[in-house]
Amino acid sequence: MKSSNLILRLLFFIGLIPFSHTMVAQNVSKTALLKSWKLEKYYEEGEYYEPEVNEVNDYIDFKEDMTFSAMMEGELYSGTWMLNTNGAYIELKYTTQEIDKLRIKWLGTYSLVVIFDADYYRYTEVHYNSCEK
Repeated sequence: MKSSNLILRLLFFIGLIPFSHTMVAQNVSKTALLKSWKLEKYYEEGEYYEPEVNEVNDYIDFKEDMTFSAMMEGELYSGTWMLNTNGAYIELKYTTQEIDKLRIKWLGTYSLVVIFDADYYRYTEVHYNSCEK
């Protein structure tokens, strides 16, 4: 009886090993964001889309002093940013005092997937690749 219980526990914990990497990879930290992220593509309703012509050079650069610069649709923006680890979102406050909330869907070493919390983007994933400096 004891050995079968021990075997079941062991199998349970061995079964968790493949998921442990996923859980660690989803841990959102400020230092993981501190780089420049170049727009790669969009994903909506099961399909990927390339950026529009005026978005080809778009990026977001998160700096350690909690400021950011961004190119969006060919226009340069800047401001401050904040990471909410409990809600897994980034808040961008532009110098114009406008605020965007980016819900983090995935954060890896070389990829960032966010959803802008705005009516017109609410179901669109925005995929970024890291730009190593």
